Amino acid sequence: MRKTSMAGFLLLTLSIVLSAETRLDGIAAVIGDEIILQSEIDAYSIMRLNGLGLNKDSVDIAPLRKGFLNELIDGKVLLAHAKQDSTISVTDQEVENALNNHITMMLQQNNLTMDSLDSVLRREQNLSLVKFKSEARKAIREQLLKQKVHQSYLYSLKVSRKDVEQFYNEYKDSLPVAGESICLSKLSIKVSPHDSVRQAAFARIKSIKQRLDNGADFAEMAKMFSESPEGKDGGDLGFIGKGSLGELVFEEKAFSLTPGQISEPFETRLGFHILNSLAKKDQNVHLRQIYIKVAPTEKQIQTVTSRLDSIRTNCNSKDAFEKSVKAYSDDAATKSNNGSLGWMSLLELPAALRTAIDTSGSGFISAPLQEDNSWSIYRVDDRVKNRSLTLEHDYLILAQKTKDILAQKKLIDLVSEWRKQIFLDIRI
Repeated sequence: MRKTSMAGFLLLTLSIVLSAETRLDGIAAVIGDEIILQSEIDAYSIMRLNGLGLNKDSVDIAPLRKGFLNELIDGKVLLAHAKQDSTISVTDQEVENALNNHITMMLQQNNLTMDSLDSVLRREQNLSLVKFKSEARKAIREQLLKQKVHQSYLYSLKVSRKDVEQFYNEYKDSLPVAGESICLSKLSIKVSPHDSVRQAAFARIKSIKQRLDNGADFAEMAKMFSESPEGKDGGDLGFIGKGSLGELVFEEKAFSLTPGQISEPFETRLGFHILNSLAKKDQNVHLRQIYIKVAPTEKQIQTVTSRLDSIRTNCNSKDAFEKSVKAYSDDAATKSNNGSLGWMSLLELPAALRTAIDTSGSGFISAPLQEDNSWSIYRVDDRVKNRSLTLEHDYLILAQKTKDILAQKKLIDLVSEWRKQIFLDIRI
């Protein structure tokens, strides 16, 4: 494994935990009931230098160590706060998903199989793959906890047009280019499930609620009947921040419940739900759900996709596509603008849409794509290799960047306050 050596990979990802596990050395700092070892600073310093494109042998690392140590201390302080906050949690499934994604990426980048990865780990780190995964889980769980602290402040933060404009004017000369970008238009047709399908789903959810009312365990009912991915985990959605959900009905119901309360069945555009509130704090609520899908029949889908295929065949110009949008599209948000979605970075697009468009040029219209209970076709109006971000075309991207910066500044201030509330002994 020479493209990225295993030692290099560990330094960039999990070296801090691994070095702490395998080496006995001096303690650099004590933060509450956590410690930072000298070896952790060494590993973190190399990771940071690599991130800056610097080689440890070409710079004097000593003056930088204090700053790197402070970054590690802030991370421990943030982690201590996350562990004390009952609204912030990470499930075992989230850890496993992140670990599997990390390993898959490593295998792909270095042309390895699981067996060869195990061999490299044993040779370069004296670790089996099983031991590596076990130690990696702690580092990943801690990283996810810290991310969720950041997200909790991100969700509650509101940015104004003035904030975005100030951010843009201050940073526009240093903002990265949008990269390969595409200008798209969209025509979408909604596929409403038959009443018989909806009625059958409603009967199922009512039956489940009756069993809950009779004392059935919510988690067991979710495992048996829920049709959402978290069903196998007892329907546990973890903590959800107010304003983070795209479904208003769901959010209103979620935040109306008191801890321990189970909702009556209710309907969203995706189907029927029963919610169980486990805890609530400030702008966050810990939920479990049971979900029964309400979906169109295959015959309905075939009818709509055939209709969209016919439309795309007959739209041989932008004008023809715009006329079809006005005549047939059910997407009110884009219909008023002749279907135009404006400019987007290619990397922003959902994977299915990016694949459907691929390298196609202006005038190309995609095959029908499913989006919840709608099917859509997309027209490529224009395409460029590089493009600067502008307020006119990229307001949402700039708003998110503004939000990230403001949330980070807020978190830095909070960590400074939290440092005053925790035992801290710096020994170097």
